[in-house]
Amino acid sequence: MMIAMIAGAIWGGVAPATAQSALTVAPLVSLAEHRVDAGFGVERSLGPVVGGVGTLRFGPRLAVAVRALGGSLFGSKGVLDRDVGELGVEGSMVAGPWLSLQAGVARRAYATRVARQTWTTVAAGAAARVAFAGGAIHGVGRAALLPVVSVPGLPDPGVAFRAAAGLEYRIRGTTLGVEYSLERYDFPIEGGVRRLEQLTALTLLLRLRPQ
Repeated sequence: MMIAMIAGAIWGGVAPATAQSALTVAPLVSLAEHRVDAGFGVERSLGPVVGGVGTLRFGPRLAVAVRALGGSLFGSKGVLDRDVGELGVEGSMVAGPWLSLQAGVARRAYATRVARQTWTTVAAGAAARVAFAGGAIHGVGRAALLPVVSVPGLPDPGVAFRAAAGLEYRIRGTTLGVEYSLERYDFPIEGGVRRLEQLTALTLLLRLRPQ
């Protein structure tokens, strides 16, 4: 219900504001760490992820962002290396001077030399921005619940969420940002084993507005 309300508010307001649309692009690079505990100890892999986000803003309140990411995560001793790729879309609506509501869907794939696993997630949450130094610097915090997480061969997780915090520094039409993010998935117990999985990333991005 919450997702439907947020999505309806976002998409319902897009049409009348299209005349004021503006595009920004943000190339990014991340150092990502993936951890899985499926009852046999923690499997850890670490590596670079690169990609970008394109955001189309419809007036001062509404925006739609599309992101594409990809990279390689190198396993610790005894853990297979894996490639990761993701494509997602997210809508946001400004709800106050410092608060935005967000809803989105993403498709992610992990691939090793022996198997490929795909994830489909739906997220609903909010982002907060607080200005410092006369508005040149912003503190940014985001949090979202993931009520829909579909992974073939696994049950739906009982708990799934995403959180992030960072800083953005703006110079004219360019914004440099750094962010630390965490995704956590707690799956139900099956056969006496509980699967826990998380993905963390330290990300640098450069947001540009094409002339």
